[in-house]
Amino acid sequence: MLGTLFNTATVLVGAGFGLALRKKVPESLRKVVFSAIGLFTLYIGVDLMTGISNPIAVFMALVLGAALGHALGVDRRIRAAADNLGTGIGAALVQSTLLFCVGAMTLVGCMRDGLQQDPTILYAKGTMDLFSSVFLAATLGRGVLYAAGAVLVLQGGLTLGFSVMGSGISEALVAELSGLGGILLFGLGMDLLGIRQFPLLDLSCALPLLPAVLWLLNLV
Repeated sequence: MLGTLFNTATVLVGAGFGLALRKKVPESLRKVVFSAIGLFTLYIGVDLMTGISNPIAVFMALVLGAALGHALGVDRRIRAAADNLGTGIGAALVQSTLLFCVGAMTLVGCMRDGLQQDPTILYAKGTMDLFSSVFLAATLGRGVLYAAGAVLVLQGGLTLGFSVMGSGISEALVAELSGLGGILLFGLGMDLLGIRQFPLLDLSCALPLLPAVLWLLNLV
C-alpha cells in the first residue's frame, strides 16, 4: 500500500499547489497546458490500445459495461453527487480520477505492489501525477483535490485485490485490461480537448466485466 499512499499524497500536494496558483496562472497558459495534457492522454490511450489481442472480448465488455453503467446511472449519479460540493466539481473529479487511475501504470503498479510488495512503479506514477495535478487543479478546480480520495480507494482496492489473488491473474489479462483502459483514456483525451464528452464512468463498468467475458469466450 506504500505506493498508493505516496500517489495519494502527491495528488493532494499537487492539487493544493495548483489551487493556490489558480488565480496567478494566466488563462491562456492554462488552456495551452490543458491542451497538452489532453493530447498526451490521447497518445497514451492509443499506445495502450495497441496491446489488445482479443478485440471481440474488449468490444463485448465495453458494450455490456456501457449498458450496465447507463442502467445504474453510474456516471450521472457520481457527477451529480460531486457537483453538490460545488458547480463543476463533478466533471473535474471524473476527469482527473480517470486520468490518475486508468492505465497500464496503475494496473501493473498495483499488481507489483500487491504481489511483490514493490511500489517502484507507483512511486514513478505518483511523481508524474504530482505535476499533472498542479495544472489540472489550476484549470479544473477543487474536483482534482477530491480525486486524491479516489486514488486512495481505487488503487488501494486494486493492490489489496492483487495481494489476495496472489499470482492468479495472468499477464494476458492485464494486457487486455490495459488496452480497454486505453480506450477509456482516448475518450478522456477527447473530453479534455472539448471534442466530445462521453459517459466515461458508465463505460468504465466494462473493466470488471472483461475477465468474465474472456472466460465465456474461451468456453465457447
